Amino acid sequence: MTDNKLPVDDTVTHGDQAVDKALAGVAEKFGESNPELALKPDTPKQNYIKMAVDYGPLIAFGLTFLVWKVLKLTPQKDALIWASGVLGAASLLALIAGLIAEKRIAWIPLVSCVITIPMTILTVLTHDPVFVKIKMTIVDVLIGGILLGALLMKKEPLKLLLGDALKLKDAAWPRLTLYYALFYFAMAAINEGVWRTQSDSVWMIWKMGSMVGGPILLSICLLPFMMKNMITEPETAGH
Repeated sequence: MTDNKLPVDDTVTHGDQAVDKALAGVAEKFGESNPELALKPDTPKQNYIKMAVDYGPLIAFGLTFLVWKVLKLTPQKDALIWASGVLGAASLLALIAGLIAEKRIAWIPLVSCVITIPMTILTVLTHDPVFVKIKMTIVDVLIGGILLGALLMKKEPLKLLLGDALKLKDAAWPRLTLYYALFYFAMAAINEGVWRTQSDSVWMIWKMGSMVGGPILLSICLLPFMMKNMITEPETAGH
């Protein structure tokens, strides 16, 4: 009787350990499982530096808009123009800071920065905030297009970026790439609908919320898919 129980208990223990390991891996890596990783996917030296590089420009953008609105330093329309100027400067500083501090070039901030600078100049020169609003659409469409184009060419950019950190079955990477491409296209479509129909304040709330909440929501939606396709190392039996 006791001999029969030991293998069962041992099997259950190994099964639990495999599940726990998979869950721990997902929890640990989901913060890095979106395309806002470095072109050189090394682990950032300090997480707070990565957070500052990736989200600093967005926070500066939102705070500038809020301060100008609350203090009424300029007319309402000009608040977004001033905020866009700060966004352009902060994006450039964040890119430089990331390169110096972490020896990495974060590719979404890079794409965003390349587009932000011209859009910021146009916004300031024309005094029209529409340019900073459509910048988000352009960036999302560009990222989605790159991912979809890579997928059609049988390339796996996400596996290249995340393969060392996120262990998935080979068949899962094309689907994950497609999901991310569709996510960015959806973000672009929603952004177009919001800025064309809502006030600057409502659009700002959408932008701030979507930039942070969008990837989190996507990660939650992808959790069952990631768990199903996660590769776990087999436990070695101690016999």
